[in-house]
Amino acid sequence: MVIFEIRDDSIKMNHLLGYLFYFERSKRFYAELMPNLTEWDAPFIFSAFVKKGLFSIDASWSERFVNQRIVPTDRQNLGTILRDNKLNEYNIYKLLLLSEGRCAQDEIYLNKIHEDDLRDEIKDRLKRKVRDLLPVSDFSLYISFQDGHQTYLNCEDYLMGNRTFTRVISDKEVFVKAKVSPGGNGIEWGDNLSIPAESLYKQKECQGIPFELIDSFIAKRLVDTTEAVELLNCSRQYINQLVKDGKLIPNRVLSNNNLFLRSDLERESF
Repeated sequence: MVIFEIRDDSIKMNHLLGYLFYFERSKRFYAELMPNLTEWDAPFIFSAFVKKGLFSIDASWSERFVNQRIVPTDRQNLGTILRDNKLNEYNIYKLLLLSEGRCAQDEIYLNKIHEDDLRDEIKDRLKRKVRDLLPVSDFSLYISFQDGHQTYLNCEDYLMGNRTFTRVISDKEVFVKAKVSPGGNGIEWGDNLSIPAESLYKQKECQGIPFELIDSFIAKRLVDTTEAVELLNCSRQYINQLVKDGKLIPNRVLSNNNLFLRSDLERESF
């Protein structure tokens, strides 16, 4: 995970608007805007969200923001630009690093930072991101969050009337493939079907997962080191190093194996 400050010199020098998160494995961006931002101060592409009181921006709109700040794919001399910058192919992230997120339309720019440098209000918001979920056969989900909050969501009721999700709530084989979005930014069925974490967090809190679902949770959501290697497409040594560095916390440590939450691997927070 890579984090950038979104800053603007047009309001006042180095004014902080929010943060842009990049998850390298899924190649997705998510923006988190400062809670005191007004629609007039926000990047124009996000102003409608801020007007509605929404400060966590989904992957689709965050990528649109990024695409405004790099060389477009239809640039006439794109090949020359890529060669001059020693790029073998069009790479959104690398082009963003080169441009520092600057464009001619405004004075916004990006500044790469460490996770420890995030403002406290954003750290608190990240605690309300999804940690894990368990699909249930009646088209419901048990969802847990980073701060321990848990909710039960009947997706048939919640998504009723939303044609985009028709297949999700009519095909159990599709429904049970729900997974946690990178960074816990929501739950999703593929890149284009998702429910944001902030909407889920507002649902009625429930007191833990019913006992009869615990076996199902263990079977579906716990993976060992071998499965973790397959999920991350990495070496066993890399998994062990993540554990040693405290970036990946096993749920159980065995003599020659560890057990992890599948969602901790899907979150791409390391």
